[in-house]
Amino acid sequence: MRILKVAKSMTNLGLRGFTLVFRFLLSFYIAKYLGFEATGIYGLAVGMITFTPALVGWGLNYFTSRDVVGKPPEEAGTLVKSRLLVTTASLALATGLGFIALSATDFHLSTIYALILVLLWLETYALDVHLPLIAQEMPIQANIIIFVRSALWAPFVIAAGILFPAARTIEWVFAGWILSYVPTVIVLLFCLRHWPLRTIARAGIRYDWIRMRLKRSWLIYFSDLCLVGISYADRYIVNFILGLALTGVYTFFWTLANALQTLIATAVVQVALPSLVKAHANGSPVEWQGAMRRHLIRTLAMAVILGVAVYAVCEILIRYMGMEALGEHRLVFVLMLFAAIVRSCSDLFSVGLTSLRKDNHYAGIIMGGVLFSVVLCYTLTSLLGLEGAGLASLVTAIAIATANGSYMVLMAGKIQPENAG
Repeated sequence: MRILKVAKSMTNLGLRGFTLVFRFLLSFYIAKYLGFEATGIYGLAVGMITFTPALVGWGLNYFTSRDVVGKPPEEAGTLVKSRLLVTTASLALATGLGFIALSATDFHLSTIYALILVLLWLETYALDVHLPLIAQEMPIQANIIIFVRSALWAPFVIAAGILFPAARTIEWVFAGWILSYVPTVIVLLFCLRHWPLRTIARAGIRYDWIRMRLKRSWLIYFSDLCLVGISYADRYIVNFILGLALTGVYTFFWTLANALQTLIATAVVQVALPSLVKAHANGSPVEWQGAMRRHLIRTLAMAVILGVAVYAVCEILIRYMGMEALGEHRLVFVLMLFAAIVRSCSDLFSVGLTSLRKDNHYAGIIMGGVLFSVVLCYTLTSLLGLEGAGLASLVTAIAIATANGSYMVLMAGKIQPENAG
């Protein structure tokens, strides 16, 4: 059994490792062949694409992930279908309101905006499916799907751009991303081939579950918005203060550091949720603390090792590709890598709070953190430039990790069996 767990962990790490490599290559390709302004546009678009699932998600993914743990596929699938109905209605409403608002201006829907709009829809659906797969203890399948939709397309876009100069546009990058969803859907259906999909399709929508969760999700919803704000508001502040070119430099380094954090989150942190939920259900503080300790050691060790590797590879590629302009801001990269390591631990603490069902406190920490992050980033960027933005990222990560970890430790000692009392 232990060998099987190690094999699964290594498979997840390998999948995310390949994803990391391909995203690395894409970042270097955009910066080298399309320029820093295109890199800035790409980074701002990614921020918008990432913000949308939180905006139209209403905090339901938090409950969906928790509610499908240990459930049979038919029941889990019905909950996910119900959740996707809310997503579809919300996306349609947001898109309609957006078009109505823009119709009153001189705005024209150019190709790049149309591509971004399609990605807003696709990425929102993808997240709604990914998290329940993890909760259903299907991390390998979930990471295969992430690899296909997040990275497998990158080498084809890069090759097309290098071979055909006309394809060296940010529009081609977005188009390649969209086309990746064709094999993504095929892989998803293959992974769910043993699920009773027809039965799930015929099952009724769980309106009772939707109403119950929406009543409790408002605080989680605002915390989700704040969590995305902490991660992406800095690039808009940098763009406002320093301009699009330096925003491109910042988002280039941010993409590499975030790839590290994402790798740790999907290969280690998110996989920890089922075991922590089960330990909490057993009502043993010792069992829960032991599980958290093992996950924390694994998270920290992997984050440090991969952080050093990411920095070394980046230095080699910057020198090899003659991108000296990036080398002038390597301190920003170092600060952001340290921030990514700290955030990886903070992500685990957040998962721990989720397993302890401390919804309100988890949300409160995030909501307080976003205001701190925005003020600190604006202040330090104004004073220190790009390096100030990197320093603000690290200080914010430390502050949130400290708050999450401290409260988690306090609450872990109060675990009781679920049927107690």
